[in-house]
Amino acid sequence: MSNIDYGDLLNLRWELVDTIASKTMRIAAQRYLNLSPNEKSLPSNPNHKPLLLYIHIPFCLTLCPYCSFHKFRFDEPSAKRYFEFLHQEMRMVHALGYRFDSIYFGGGTTTILPRELATTIDLAKSLFDIREVSCESDPAHLGDLEDDYLQGKIDRLSVGIQSFDDDTLKQIGRYKKFGSGIEQYEKIKRYLPLFPIVNVDMIYNYPHQSEEALHREIDTILTLRPPQVTFYPLMYAPGIRESLSKRWGRLSDVKEATFYKIIMERMQGIYTQRSAWAWSLSHEGIIDEYVIERSEYVGIGSGAFSFIGNTLYANTFSLPEYAKRLSVGKLPITHTATFPSRAIKQYRMMVELFGLQPSQEHLWVENTLLKMVGAYKEGKVTASGAYLFSVMMREFYNGMDYVRETMRSELTKEDGLIGS
Repeated sequence: MSNIDYGDLLNLRWELVDTIASKTMRIAAQRYLNLSPNEKSLPSNPNHKPLLLYIHIPFCLTLCPYCSFHKFRFDEPSAKRYFEFLHQEMRMVHALGYRFDSIYFGGGTTTILPRELATTIDLAKSLFDIREVSCESDPAHLGDLEDDYLQGKIDRLSVGIQSFDDDTLKQIGRYKKFGSGIEQYEKIKRYLPLFPIVNVDMIYNYPHQSEEALHREIDTILTLRPPQVTFYPLMYAPGIRESLSKRWGRLSDVKEATFYKIIMERMQGIYTQRSAWAWSLSHEGIIDEYVIERSEYVGIGSGAFSFIGNTLYANTFSLPEYAKRLSVGKLPITHTATFPSRAIKQYRMMVELFGLQPSQEHLWVENTLLKMVGAYKEGKVTASGAYLFSVMMREFYNGMDYVRETMRSELTKEDGLIGS
């Protein structure tokens, strides 16, 4: 069952909740998410404690304007070479003593080269005791998953639909790229039986979106009944916030909170809420926010992040630099940030509560304040608290977007290509 108390549904004032959560996370991000150049390698892992392995595939056929993740326009020769270096990095991490029991592929478009993706999964399973593989995709590349190479290799497929509304799809530049809402619905319906878990990613709080339009989106989800749904609030990355505000309109925090309430009310009783954003027909299984259950993880690939001990490690965002470092036997880490113990406890508290679980961190001041504002009571996160932690996670991701933008700021066109 969901560990959330719906009895007092979002009784806090939207402006107060959003102001407190947003400002708190922005201050924290500015203070701690400052990566500095550092060629420090990952420490060895003599205890062999199983972690999560994140693998980044930074290629897309076209680049969506609102997407802040690290990606380049697809060049097949470069992408094939990239996978060769990716395999080398995986072996180097194995040599350091790291062991993994689950993999999360993110992008970019992870399925852009099905054969190379399959060989990467096979290599990981030969090196580590992998129990589950989670992979992102988009509606245009679902057909790739029927490739014989990938049959039976993916346990959880997350598909970025974002909207079934044709007007919205046209406004955000996805209609021509992925098809109409009906076409995407039929694609998802076809693939539901082919994977143990299929997650549908949805975005809400588009500036033009009405309450009626949101209800139609939820109606579609409840008719389709995918095993999992993730509702993300629309987020403008810091570097493109002004341009998207002029192009699509400014985001409304009050409307976001109202829409969040609608989603909770409509999904409750049919789906189990697994995090502030994720909903499942089952109360078990892998969900998008792996950071909830994984306090440490290793990321491989250009632009990937690792968090081990008290340090965040960032791989180079340049593909030639990525290849160069691995060619001489060095991990491609170029920047790090080290956090004080209290900041790490605060981060763990945030993700645990975002996952709707009472925090195990003994932070008296923070716990007292959260209880005072009604974020949780009697061992359960309240509906008001779920919204509060949704806003905090939104701002955390905005902070990570700023890190990505900083890391990408000096890249040129040539940084998206790997020579032969």
